[in-house]
Amino acid sequence: MVPTADVSRPVPGLPEPFVPRPRLLAALDDAGSDRAVLVCAPAGFGKTALLAHWTRSAETAGTAVAWADIHRADDDPSRFWLTVLSAMRACRVVPMDSELHELCRVAPASWATSGFVTDLIGALDALPVRITLVLHDVHELVAPATLKALESLLFAGSAGLRLLLCSRSDPPLSLGQLRSAGRLREVRADELRFTVDEAGALLRRSGLRLTPSQVSEVHGGTRGWPEGVRLSGAALRGRADPHEFLQRLATNTRPLAAFLVDELLATLPSDDREALSTISIGGPVPAELAAALTGRPDAGPLLNRLARETGLVVPVRAPAAPFSVNPLVAALLRAEHSRRTEEHAKLHARAARWWMAQGDPVAAMAQAVRAADEGLLVELVHRCAAALLVTGYHLELRRALSEVGERVVAGDPWLCLCSALLRIETGDATGADADLRRAGELFPTEPDPRLAVLRSIAELFDSATAADLAADPHSLDEKQSRFDDPAWNALALVSVGGRALFADAAPVAASAALENALELARRHGFRYLEMQCLTLLAGVAGVAGNYRAMTTAANGALEAAAARGWDRSPWSATARWMLAYSALMRAQPAEARRYASEGLQRGGTALRPRMECALRAVHGAALFDSGREHEGLQQMRQARVGFGAVPLSAEQAATLAVLEHHAAVVLGRPRDARAVVAWLSDRIGMPGEVLLMRAWAELSAGRSQSARADVEPILAGTAPSVLPHTLVEALLVEASIDVTGGQVRTARDALRTALSSGASLDVVRPFALAEAEVRELLGRHIARSTSTEPFAARALAAGRRQDRRTARLDAAERQLIAVLSSPLSVEQIADELDIPIDQAQARLRMIYRKLGVSSRRTAVTAASERGILR
Repeated sequence: MVPTADVSRPVPGLPEPFVPRPRLLAALDDAGSDRAVLVCAPAGFGKTALLAHWTRSAETAGTAVAWADIHRADDDPSRFWLTVLSAMRACRVVPMDSELHELCRVAPASWATSGFVTDLIGALDALPVRITLVLHDVHELVAPATLKALESLLFAGSAGLRLLLCSRSDPPLSLGQLRSAGRLREVRADELRFTVDEAGALLRRSGLRLTPSQVSEVHGGTRGWPEGVRLSGAALRGRADPHEFLQRLATNTRPLAAFLVDELLATLPSDDREALSTISIGGPVPAELAAALTGRPDAGPLLNRLARETGLVVPVRAPAAPFSVNPLVAALLRAEHSRRTEEHAKLHARAARWWMAQGDPVAAMAQAVRAADEGLLVELVHRCAAALLVTGYHLELRRALSEVGERVVAGDPWLCLCSALLRIETGDATGADADLRRAGELFPTEPDPRLAVLRSIAELFDSATAADLAADPHSLDEKQSRFDDPAWNALALVSVGGRALFADAAPVAASAALENALELARRHGFRYLEMQCLTLLAGVAGVAGNYRAMTTAANGALEAAAARGWDRSPWSATARWMLAYSALMRAQPAEARRYASEGLQRGGTALRPRMECALRAVHGAALFDSGREHEGLQQMRQARVGFGAVPLSAEQAATLAVLEHHAAVVLGRPRDARAVVAWLSDRIGMPGEVLLMRAWAELSAGRSQSARADVEPILAGTAPSVLPHTLVEALLVEASIDVTGGQVRTARDALRTALSSGASLDVVRPFALAEAEVRELLGRHIARSTSTEPFAARALAAGRRQDRRTARLDAAERQLIAVLSSPLSVEQIADELDIPIDQAQARLRMIYRKLGVSSRRTAVTAASERGILR
């Protein structure tokens, strides 16, 4: 059994015995639809039981209730919203087409915005009925950002949402505003205390036959504290005469909980008390583990009896761990254990081994950490590192390494590699490199196959999260690629696929291995590895030029990350870069900017420098395409310079160069454009992209034949290209040259070939940024076509959107272009406008640059398309 991260949390069960409390149920029902409810009291006042009973009663009556159990791990805005959204989506009244499902799939970066809360309220208001959201254990939230998120929900004022908060103490929220506005109903300790009648009902259901006077004594001695009444009933069940206990209760001066637990324990046989003390070491305990810890085969029946008769043991609604010691009792018994350190440690070690034998490494590691057993911890890391890594339980692994200490980690290659993998996930490149070097120094000549997988996967993940496509992780031989354990088998497949992608440039083999790993991850619940596989598969698709598949896989990786609170991982940043680049290629700059911005904002310390520069580059290109040309070009230049001497793959270098060069040419920056060409040729020689950029520069300068000479090797296939869409760009250059030279037939042929290639790649941007004469040709092509061509229509529409974004002619330029369609020469136009000839020529050149054209005729065409000329 491998653990999986899951935020679904069931409504707690009702305690036995249980007494319904109609007066409190009515208080919750009568609060009104526009009022929030705060149930606030210390532990033991029956808050959970009350809300669980109300939830079941309300659902039976047709009320839609979403239960969100808040844990300490939820004290983070992303995790909090994830828990809230998961609870809401699980509500039976939420239809499959509700926006709530979409909100759970959006990037968590947007969850911190006011727009997200507005969208959430809108989705709730659109539901057929109102949802009551129960937030249980709100006292676990202390971080200001998380409390701000809760407060935004509390003050949203939605007709589709009602809030019930449960807390042991007053949450630090602006509750005074709600009180003064009459929008808060509070149920506090005094109201939660048992009445005499309620205390009597619980005692009777506990099997006691007390007189009214004795019931009053119990009620008075416990001051109506529900847990006190319950423990008193359990203590009285073991006594023939209640008088002595009631007398001690009346005169007790100790803390009530400690007094009652001691009284109750005193009624147990010594072996039962010892067994209870043994299983109180922490956490829910299955009957089988209780037997292993106590050495008593009858541990299961014992726990059942104690749960039924004393309340010292509480049934848990979880099939793997059906019993838990009453928290008050467990705290006192653990205090006794802490004075017997060696015995306490042995019990935790025994529990750790038992959990490991059951296939639950998370529970095993938690017990081993409590045992503080160095040898046991090292053994468990060796055995279950894979299971913890693939399921995303990195915190448990980190705690284990912290417990054994740096000295032990530095002396064990397994621990060094685990430490490296954990550092990779947090962006600690320096620490990860040091761990990898140390692991290499310690690596045995004939390693355990699992250790070989761990080294290979650490090297692969280090390269993948750093966007280092030139990596060369260690390969695995046949023996090191086959395991009975599915976690190790899945990691081995990822290693094989990653090496095929990075070192062997074999995308087909990479895809096959990673698809097999993904299938294993989904079958066995390896959720973190699923996210990693999807990210790597997106990379494989991108290298192969399959941008549709890249987008699908990257979206899947982000959805997997968002669903489990892993949105700050470096894998999310990588997925966002691919989604940003894909959106850019589809001529959707706003979407590209959003993904790139989210990658930069959410990456935080986990963002490696190479990936940060890559995100900034695509963000700059998206700015350029959005009409902020100079700002965009500056960002692209800074990103390229930011790489310095860092090695880049041919694909990475070409991508950066092509984006920046095109912007420099459009803005009339020939020196900048030449610098980009030199930078790329110094890095990767003379691929097709260098020739393409030279052709753009020549075309911009009006040297059409030189531009044709540059693209001919690309079109002939004698100059291999790095990027899949370089051929599309070269064909559009050819089309522009031909149509300008009057060779319309050959221009159409080039355009048709470009459209076919662009459609297969789903690449629209080259058409959106093409010369005006090419877009004019495209419009005529669509008009003459006898069949529907969706991609051609997209390409033409994207060009028009781009034109509207980038055309920013000033008043003088607009005055000049208004007469440009006339037969007047430039000299005559200058006389007409009463300006010097050189000034007219300078304005004309600027118009050409802004419109991305090279002749008067195409300038008029572009201006007409953009609405500049009417």
